[in-house]
Amino acid sequence: MTFYGIGYLQNNAGVNDYIKYGMIFTVLLFLIFVFGAYLRHRLDTKYRDLTIIMLLLLLFLLGVQYSDYKQDQTNHSQSSQMVHFVKRVAQDEVVTPEEVYVNSTILSDQMLVLIGDDCYRVTLSQDGTNFKLDAVALLTSKDQIVKQK
Repeated sequence: MTFYGIGYLQNNAGVNDYIKYGMIFTVLLFLIFVFGAYLRHRLDTKYRDLTIIMLLLLLFLLGVQYSDYKQDQTNHSQSSQMVHFVKRVAQDEVVTPEEVYVNSTILSDQMLVLIGDDCYRVTLSQDGTNFKLDAVALLTSKDQIVKQK
């Protein structure tokens, strides 16, 4: 079972976003280069075709990025709820937030919290503003702890 630390939850914005931004930037530069070549060689249609292909690829990548941006906004909101939850559990249990690990990156009922060697199951209220920790025992001792991404 994988448990996540507060460092991972705070830095949950992935490298994938930077890769997508890099791809968009590269396609944009290539589009500018090909369009410039098309303007210099108007009779050669291969540059016009490459310009159209690069423009369509750029539009596709921007559409994918916009869709992912909306999903990332939701994930960021849920991740910030988890950071607040971990800090609240640490405050209630009188430990530092770095000693609290959770097995989910989103706030959900029945998730597990690991504090030192003790494991707790979280029961959330209907509106999600209150929680209760119940001590549980893990059957497996092979827990993977992810402190930072």
